[in-house]
Amino acid sequence: MMRDLDQWADMAAAEMKLDAKEIAGRKAFLELSDKDVALLRDIHAALQDKMHGFSKGFYDHLQTEPELRALLPDERTLNRLRRSQQGYLHGLTAGQYDGDYVRERLRVGLVHHRIGLAPKWYIGAYRKYLTELLETLWELLGDDPPRFLATYGAALKVICLDMGLALDTYAHADQQQLRQQANRLREREEQYRLTFNQAAVGIAHVAGDGRLLRVNAKFAAITGYTEAELLRLTITQLTHPDDRDHDLLLIARLKSGELAEYSREKRYIHKEGHAVWINVTASSLLDAAGERRYITVVEDISRRKQAEEKLVRMANHDALTGLPNRMLLEDRLSQAIAHAHRTQTLVAVMFVDLDRFKNINDSLGHDAGDEVIVEIARRIAGNLRETDTAARQGGDEFVVVLGDLAREEDACTVADKILGALTQPMVLRGQEIFPTGSIGISLYPRDGLEPQALLKAADTAMYRAKAGSGNTYEFYVNSMGMDAMDSLRLEGALRRALERDEFQLHYQPQVDIATGTVVGVEALLRWQPQGGAMVPPGDFIPLAEQTGLIVPIGDWVLATACAQQKAWREAGLPPLTVSVNLSARQFQRQDLVELVARLVRETGCDPRYLALEITETDVMENPQAAVAIFRQLNEMGVQLAIDDFGTGYSSLSYLKRFPIDSLKIDRSFVHDITHDIDDATIVHSVIALAHSMHLKVVAEGVEDARQLQFLREHGCDQMQGYYVSKPVPASAIEAMMQRTRAAA
Repeated sequence: MMRDLDQWADMAAAEMKLDAKEIAGRKAFLELSDKDVALLRDIHAALQDKMHGFSKGFYDHLQTEPELRALLPDERTLNRLRRSQQGYLHGLTAGQYDGDYVRERLRVGLVHHRIGLAPKWYIGAYRKYLTELLETLWELLGDDPPRFLATYGAALKVICLDMGLALDTYAHADQQQLRQQANRLREREEQYRLTFNQAAVGIAHVAGDGRLLRVNAKFAAITGYTEAELLRLTITQLTHPDDRDHDLLLIARLKSGELAEYSREKRYIHKEGHAVWINVTASSLLDAAGERRYITVVEDISRRKQAEEKLVRMANHDALTGLPNRMLLEDRLSQAIAHAHRTQTLVAVMFVDLDRFKNINDSLGHDAGDEVIVEIARRIAGNLRETDTAARQGGDEFVVVLGDLAREEDACTVADKILGALTQPMVLRGQEIFPTGSIGISLYPRDGLEPQALLKAADTAMYRAKAGSGNTYEFYVNSMGMDAMDSLRLEGALRRALERDEFQLHYQPQVDIATGTVVGVEALLRWQPQGGAMVPPGDFIPLAEQTGLIVPIGDWVLATACAQQKAWREAGLPPLTVSVNLSARQFQRQDLVELVARLVRETGCDPRYLALEITETDVMENPQAAVAIFRQLNEMGVQLAIDDFGTGYSSLSYLKRFPIDSLKIDRSFVHDITHDIDDATIVHSVIALAHSMHLKVVAEGVEDARQLQFLREHGCDQMQGYYVSKPVPASAIEAMMQRTRAAA
C-alpha cells in the first residue's frame, strides 16, 4: 500500500510538474519567506505539545456527520488515519517545505481522496485546525502580539500552500479517474458503434467518398429526407455551403490518421431548404474489406442555438428599442475605424440627445417616455444606410456611426435628415408633441483614432449643441476639449464656493415709472472666488444649472434675499419688493412650496413683498404643474412674475390661468424700441395684453431717456436698467433709499 502511494506521489508530482522551481514559485507567490519558516520552527515543538490531541478530535468531529461515518468503517482505519493526520500536521510547522514535503502532502491527499472524503470536508479540517492553531498560538505568544501575528501569518501561508497541493491532488486523481472512465467508455462505444436500435441521436455510416451507406430514423427526421432519399446523397450535399470546407479538412485529417475522431457544430440543409444546427461526432474505421468508412453521430441543437442567439442578441442589444447597445456599438465602431484606415475614408460618430425629454416623463409618465424612445429610435435608424449603426447609449441618448464617408459634408446631410425626422409631430396620450434633438459629431481620424476618443469628442460637441437652443448639430473642435477642462476646473471651484461663502447678492432697483419711486429690487447672484476677480454670471450660472448645483445655490439666494428684505424693513426703509429668479430645476422641485414657506418663516420675511420670477420658457415646460405651484405660492401671499416675456411660446389660455402679478419684458425687445418698429409693436402689445389681464408690466434693460419716455407714453408700470442703476450691494440700496427719504 505504502509503495503504491509512493509511486503515485512521484508520478503525480512529475505530471503536475511540481519540481523545485514550481514549489519555489508557489512559496514566493504566498510570500512564504525564510523568516516565516524560522518563526514556525521556533514554535514547532511547543505546538506539538499543545496540539497532540487535534487528530483524534478532528476525526471525532468527522464522525458527527452521517455522510462521513460511512467512510470510516472501523477503529483500525481510524487509528491509521489519525496517525497519518498527526504526521501531516507535524509537517506543517516543521519548517521543511521541499520536494519530500510536497510528495508527503500528495500521499495524504490521495488517501483522503480514496476513502471518498470530499474537498469540502478536507477544507473543513483546515478550518478546524486554523481555529485551534489561533487559540494555541495566542496562548503561547499572546504576550508578544507582533510575534503572534507574524507566526500566525506564516502558518496561514503554509496552510494555503497545503490547500493548493490538496486541491491539486484531488483534481489530478479525478482526472485520472476521468481518463480511465473515458477509456472504458471508448471501448464500449467501439463495441456498440454499429448498433442503431432506436437511438435518440442521428447515426449515419458514410463511405470514404462521402456517400451515405446507412442512416437511422433519427438522422432522417433531423434532415427531413426519407432513408431511401438519403442513400442517394452525400454528406457534402447535406452540409451547409459555409461549413463544407472545414468538413473536408477534418475528414482529410481523419483519413490520414492524424485524428481518431472529431466533434463540431455545423449546419445541415433540411429538405425544405432551411438550416438545421447539429453537433456531429465523426470517427473513422476500416471495414472487413479494408475500406475506410466513417461513423457520424448527429444531435439536433437548433433550439439551443436559437436560445444562444437570443442571449447574444440580448447581451448586445437594447431591450426597449432593439438597437445595438454600448458593447456592440464599440465593436461596430472599431470595425468602421479599421475599414476607414484601410480605405483612407472618414468615420463620423454622432451623439444624439433629445431636448427636454425629462418633461415628457414628468408630464406624461415613463411609459409614454418609452414610447417616444422607441419611435425616436425608429426615426433615426430609418435615415441611415444598412451599413451604418444606430445604437442606444442609455436614457434619451443615441449614437450613430457612419462609415466609409468621403467628405465631412456627408455627415451634415445625415444630421439634417435625422433632425428633420425627429421634429415630426407625435401624438401621445391624446397630446401632440414635437420632439427635437441636439447632435454632436466627431470625425475619424481628425478627432481621434480610438472608439473612446471619438465617443468622448462627439459627446462634448453634443453638449455644445444643447447649450444653445437645441435642435441643431455641432462638430467637435479642439477648443471644446479645452473648454471641457476649463468647465471641470470651474465646476470644482463652484462646488466649494458655498462652503467658502464666496457668493453675494447685488440688487438692481425697480422704479415706478409714473412717480420715479424705487418700489422694489431684483436680487442678482455674484461670485467672487477668494483672492480672485468676479466671475461673470454667464460663465458660472449655466454650469450650475447643468451640474445641478443651481439647486443649493438657488436655495442660498432665496434665503439671503428673504433675510435682506427683513433687514431693510427693520432699518426703517419703505417696503421694497425683493424679486428672486427661480431656475428651471428649482421650479421642478417637489418641495418648492414647502421650501419657500419655511424660508419665509425662518427669516421673518414678509411674503407680500417677495416676488418669485420664472422664465416663460420654463413655465411652459409643464404648464399644468405650474398652475398648481403658482396657486399654492399665491395663497401664501407671494408675488409671481413671468420673466423674459415674449421670448418663449406661452399659451394665452394658460397665461390666463396663472395667478401671476406681473410680466417682465425681456431686454432684447427694450433695446431697440425707439428705432425698431417690430420691437416697439411687440412692447406696446405686451403692455396692452398685460393690462387687459390686470397685470403689472416691468421693462428690463432700460439704458436711456428715450427708452424710458417710450415706456411712459405706452403705460408701462415699472422699469429697471442701467439708466437708473446697475446692480449694487445691499448697503448701496439702503443708502439710496435713505437719501431719497431725506430729500423728500
